[in-house]
Amino acid sequence: MSDFSKYIVYVDESGDANWKAAPEFPLLCVNYCMFEKEHYLNELIPRFNRLKFKYWGSDNIVLHERDLRKTDKIRDAAVRSKYERLKGERRAEFMDELTALMKDAEVKCFCVIIDKPKVPKRHQSFDPYHISLSRGFRQIENYLKLHDPAELTKDLHVVFEMRGRDDDAALSRAYQQVTVQGSLLGPLAKYDFSNFRLELMDKKSNSTGLQIADLTARPIGNHYLHETGQKRLTDQRVAEVLLEKLHFCTGTVCETGRYDVFHEGL
Repeated sequence: MSDFSKYIVYVDESGDANWKAAPEFPLLCVNYCMFEKEHYLNELIPRFNRLKFKYWGSDNIVLHERDLRKTDKIRDAAVRSKYERLKGERRAEFMDELTALMKDAEVKCFCVIIDKPKVPKRHQSFDPYHISLSRGFRQIENYLKLHDPAELTKDLHVVFEMRGRDDDAALSRAYQQVTVQGSLLGPLAKYDFSNFRLELMDKKSNSTGLQIADLTARPIGNHYLHETGQKRLTDQRVAEVLLEKLHFCTGTVCETGRYDVFHEGL
């Protein structure tokens, strides 16, 4: 019997991991995407790579939501030229196929949104990563308790994209705090995250899981901003697909179409 979980979690964020609220996106939106490894390896990776081969002739491109949205802001000329191939009908066809891929992907998303301007000052002494990890890990463990308790004793790898020395160090500190102490915001005695294994992966690794986490984090955040009247939602199709993947799990039930917002429901 394997000591490793049949699941793997890939995580990415949109927004900065600090308490400064950018006017256009005042959030830290962290999306935890959990895949069954068999589906991920046998179906999702091949389909994701076939999409790349179709539009670029190779899989030598790392898809980023920001690069798709702001192609003219890409500094690397070689990377920018790849994204510039997506114009007009070609871009529309690609986005349709990417949306269909996401719709078919068997992924559970546990998204933690920190709405920075709404967080009380007393909580802004905590690292946003700590808040996100303590709540995201809790969601994942709640899901496993309800749907697959045999996996609770197995090592579950949680993979983040490397962001630079300072952010990586802050994330590692938060991981150590949460797995050893639980949440600093309040007791989590009924949770045990000791089997969660933090992995930091270079974005150049071309990981399908990390790219899917990246492509989904900001659209989820935009949906929240729309729902709270802070922003106009531009693409309903993306929101509809992602809401089907979102799960909010308590100790007794998992709701679909819901994200976890800090400071709501503490």
